[in-house]
Amino acid sequence: MLIAQIKKGKEGKVLNSYPWIFKDEILSLEGSADRVSEVNVFSSTYEFLGKGFFNPGSTRSIMVLTNHDEELGEAFFRKLLNKSLQKRDRLFDTPYYRLIHGEGDRLPGLVVDRYGDFLAVQFRNLIMQERKQMIVTLLSDLLSPMGIYERSDFEMGVDDRIERNTGLLCGKVPDSIEIEENGLRFLVDVKNSQKTGFFFDQRDSRAFCRKITKELSLQKGLDLFSFTGGFGLNMAFSGAEAICVDKSEEDLERARLNSVVNKVDNRLQLVQSDVLAFLNEFEKNDYFDIVVLDPPSFVKHKKELPHGISLFRKLVESTLPLMKDGGILGLCTCAYNIGIEHLVESVRRSTERRGLRFSHLAITLQSPDHPWLLEVPESLYLKCLWGFVEKE
Repeated sequence: MLIAQIKKGKEGKVLNSYPWIFKDEILSLEGSADRVSEVNVFSSTYEFLGKGFFNPGSTRSIMVLTNHDEELGEAFFRKLLNKSLQKRDRLFDTPYYRLIHGEGDRLPGLVVDRYGDFLAVQFRNLIMQERKQMIVTLLSDLLSPMGIYERSDFEMGVDDRIERNTGLLCGKVPDSIEIEENGLRFLVDVKNSQKTGFFFDQRDSRAFCRKITKELSLQKGLDLFSFTGGFGLNMAFSGAEAICVDKSEEDLERARLNSVVNKVDNRLQLVQSDVLAFLNEFEKNDYFDIVVLDPPSFVKHKKELPHGISLFRKLVESTLPLMKDGGILGLCTCAYNIGIEHLVESVRRSTERRGLRFSHLAITLQSPDHPWLLEVPESLYLKCLWGFVEKE
């Protein structure tokens, strides 16, 4: 057991349940610190603050899991997994959701997506990776899944030196799993698709897209960076003719299958293309009633923010001519460092001096199975700005 004393002024965030203590915030460390170890955390005046794990290979040196003096063994992890499951049982009628969302569920570095009888997991730091077998056993005891598949093949930071494992952890997992979301069916490939197979975090935004498409009787829709067609399918399900644009042939093939199982393939067109190239080559102006821009994360670090805003502005500028007067634009970001204010700025700068106005309609955020904790600002990462584009 290590004993860590942190610098004066840093105890507040620990007591407020912020999970990370950085290397330069540690005042002293007693004990052998050459491997991942349990650690008791104290203030500069030796007030007990909490317990967690020390990771010598990371700048985020201490992961605090509790402010109480309790054992961090199997029973502790079982308690947190149970709590997360109980929360999802209250939120969702069907077993298709993110069960564990890292910091949002007080388990930083662990991601678990539930696809009915199957689970997809990521171990995103060495601390969780070393507890892989215990976590798999606990998940098996808790849910009795038919199979658990690992997808730890994510992009990692320079100080997160862990194994990038993929593969079956227990049971059997088919190549395609059918799930349901708000009455739509999706075919998910947890083995080869992006992340862990499906973006549950956009559930609420997809529902909003469908709602306004139906209520406003929108006829022409465009889903940019469409992945497997989430927004486009919801547009088509509400009666619109929609185009999905993505550069991935595999993702578009999955979108095609999704359109068939939902019987909207006659209203959904799939285009494999770079998004900017598609926008610049599309020949019909004032054509779309609704456009959703949902690009991948442009900004991994704060220093990349100006570049990210520039890319958003370029996308919006290329999209606006294609939209009808009174059309609806949905602009999304999955980057923590890009806030709503940056999306607003991108739109404002794209419309200025063009005789265009953007009238706010709504803001949607990540769905509640991706908890946003006020104590952990970076846990709010997904934001979507919706508004009317008004042309003079």
